[in-house]
Formats: sequence, structure tokens, C-alpha cells
Amino acid sequence: MHDTAFHIGTLAMNIYADLRTDAILEVGSQSINGSLRESALSSTRYVGLDIEDGEGVDLLLEPGKPFPVVESSFDLVMASSVFEHDPCFWITFLEMCRATKDGGYIYINAPSNGVVHRYPQDNWRFYPDSGKALVTWAASQGSPVMLVESFVAKRDRDIWNDFVAVFRKGPIKKTLPKVFLHENVPCTDVITWKSKEIIHPSEEPEDMVLLREAEKRASVVAEDLTRTVGERDYLIAEAHELRARLKTVEDERQRQLAEAQEAKNNLGLRESELRQRQEEIEQNRLEIVRLRSELSAEKQRVEGEVKLKEQAESALVSTRATYECEQAAWESQSKSLKLELEQVRAQHLAAEAALGRSRAANEEAQSRLRDRFEEVAKLTKLLAKSEAAERQAQEKVDWLSATSSVLVNGSTTLRGRLLTLLPASFEARRQRRLLKRKGLFNAESYLEKNADVVSDGMDPLRHYIVHGLDEGRQF
Repeated sequence: MHDTAFHIGTLAMNIYADLRTDAILEVGSQSINGSLRESALSSTRYVGLDIEDGEGVDLLLEPGKPFPVVESSFDLVMASSVFEHDPCFWITFLEMCRATKDGGYIYINAPSNGVVHRYPQDNWRFYPDSGKALVTWAASQGSPVMLVESFVAKRDRDIWNDFVAVFRKGPIKKTLPKVFLHENVPCTDVITWKSKEIIHPSEEPEDMVLLREAEKRASVVAEDLTRTVGERDYLIAEAHELRARLKTVEDERQRQLAEAQEAKNNLGLRESELRQRQEEIEQNRLEIVRLRSELSAEKQRVEGEVKLKEQAESALVSTRATYECEQAAWESQSKSLKLELEQVRAQHLAAEAALGRSRAANEEAQSRLRDRFEEVAKLTKLLAKSEAAERQAQEKVDWLSATSSVLVNGSTTLRGRLLTLLPASFEARRQRRLLKRKGLFNAESYLEKNADVVSDGMDPLRHYIVHGLDEGRQF
């Protein structure tokens, strides 16, 4: 029994029965994940009826036969989570009416949505007007009842939306309860005996609303993913463009380095030429010193001889003139070489400045490229995470598909029809063995690893499908 079925059934017992003295008949009373009997008092005359023996069952019912109870002997007759499995629920409803006292109440709770859950078979779902249809059917069979209230309850922690209806049998000799069951339950499509209008009407069941919301969220995720992929492609293209620009900057830097090296080489060549010229000037100076020494010796030898002196003086004047011309020429060449050296040095400094700017531009481009690569890496990780989530969702769908194929296998074959005649516990054991053999689910292992499932008393496979898949539990 799921959470809302137990909660609403308990409220119905307290509103439509006096638990201290009334007699209550529960149809389908075997305790599976809990029973409504737990909400009764020790003084309540509570009788449980089911088609197979088990906990909470007082009387066994043979399918297709009348209830083994006295007619008009119960103040409240209940059927919770039963009608969807009953192949002829309308006959069962008539028997519930027969067992109810005049002025007593009939309570039914059946799914209005949800997955197929065979126990041993799943036949029906009930919509908002089902209570009115049952009133018409009972009247046509000579068992008039009145619809007190009906509604569709919203789900809580489980996946089910319950259709709930309360009927009163026979003529009304006393006023109906002033407190309605639906006033204590979140619900839609409420119908009551004192209102012609439907309260909180809803054209769509809750699972369709949730499905539409999930589709919207999936669309938003898909748009985000498309936008992320587009941004990643744009960043990759921009990274390629930056690489091309970086290569251009690197080529320019290499060209400037070559020019700087060439200027440096030219500077070395000019310095070599300057040193050669200086050596030549030094040799000329030494030659002049030597000549001066020879002239002094010559003067001493011919000091007494005027002619020789005059000739010596004339030679000296000539030598001085030559020296002065050569000295002037050397100074002119020295100035010219200094100017050229300054120009070469200026070119060298300009080349070094250009090289510095090139290096700065290169470092800036490298930094921008690293930033873009980091953004691309983050977006790539986000894309991988999204793809992993999509794969995980697909794995869940594949597992559910494979498990469903095991649970529904054979339902249309002769063997499958024969199996439906066997007790539900036998069919459940056979399905568990088949799931374990195919490696789809091991109920024993799941219960060993999840003590809370054992304490809740919930079927392990149902718990894994409803809760365990989303919580990442292992079996």
C-alpha cells in the first residue's frame, strides 16, 4: 500500500465511521507494505476479506462468488488499491453495497494514473466521473447509492494519483457528515453531494502536467547545450585565429632579430675597418717620429754646412706639410667613422626596442591564448558532463525496458494465461528468479545492502524502480 492510499484511507475511517463501535469490512485486506487495519481501534469490529490467505485476512473469497458475509451488516465497507486488479470491479462494487447497512458508507480508492503493476494483473484506471458511473450502475441493479464525495488526490512521495469516492447506501435518515474527506487532502476534480459545480477542475492528470514540465526543462537543457556547443566552436575558431596571429608576430620577431643581427654584424665590420685605419695612422705617426729622428741626426752632421742645412730645412718643411695633410685627412676620416658608428649604434638600439615590443606582444598573445584554452577546456568538461548525464538516463531507460519485458513476458501466451491463475506470490517469485538469472535485479542482494527497504516492508523491485534508480543504489 503506497503512502497516499494509507493516509486517505485512515482519514476516511475516522470521518465516516465510529471506530469505537462500528463494524468495518475491508475488501482486499492482505497486508502488503502496510494495512488500513493498523488505523482501527482494538474495539473496532474489523473484518478482512481477500482471495488468498495472508496477514490481515479473516475470510477467504472465491473469485466470482458472493461475499461470505451477512447482508447489510457493516457500517463501512472499504476497498483500497483493489479495483485496478479486479477483472469485474462493478460486480465487486455491488457486493460491497449488499454488505453495507442502510445509511452506511462505501469507500473505494483506485489509481487514476501510474505504471502497470500486475498483482496478478492490472486492468483499470479511474477518472474523475467514475463515481457518478458507479451510482448509475448500482441503481440499474436495484442497489441505489448516493455519491457523497469523489476526487483525484495529488501524489506525495510515490508516483500514484488516487481516485477516491465515498457512497452512502439507502434512504438518508440522518444528516451527512459536515466534514468532507477532500478538505483534508490536496486534490482536484472534487464532486460532492451538495455542490453541482466541480471544485478544482483539471483537464490533465498530474503525471501529464509533470511530463510537460519535464519536457520544458529538457528543452531548456537542450537549448543550453546547443548554445554551449556554439560558444565552444566560436572559441575554438577564435583560438585558431589567435594562433595564426601569434605565428605572424613570431615571424615578424624573427625578421627583426635577423635585421638586428645583420646590423650588429655590420657594426662589427665598421669597427674592424676603424681599427685598421687607426693602425695605419699609428704607423704613419711612428714613421714621422722616425723621420724626425733621422732629420735631427742629419742636422747635426751638416750643421756647419748651410746648403745641407737649407736642404734639410726644405725637406723638413715638406715633411711637415705632408704630415699636416695626413693628420687632417685622419681627423676627417675619424669624424666620418664616428658618425657612422653612432648611426649603427642608433640602428642597433632601434632594433632592440622593436624586439622588446615584439616580445611583449608575443607574451600578451600567449596569455590570451591560454585564457581561451582554459575556457574551451571548461566548456568541454561541461559538455562531457551533460553527455554523461544523457548516457546515464539512457542506461536507466534500457534497464527499465529490459525489466518491463521480463515482467510482462508471456502474458498473451497459453503459458502466460495459465500463470495468471496461480497465486501472485508464485508469479512474483518466478519473475524475481528470471530477473536475477538475466542479471537485471537481485532482490536478496538489494535487501542486504539497503536495510531501510527491509524496515519499510516495500517490495525491493518496486522500491528500486521508484527510489533506488534516482538515488544510485546498487543491487
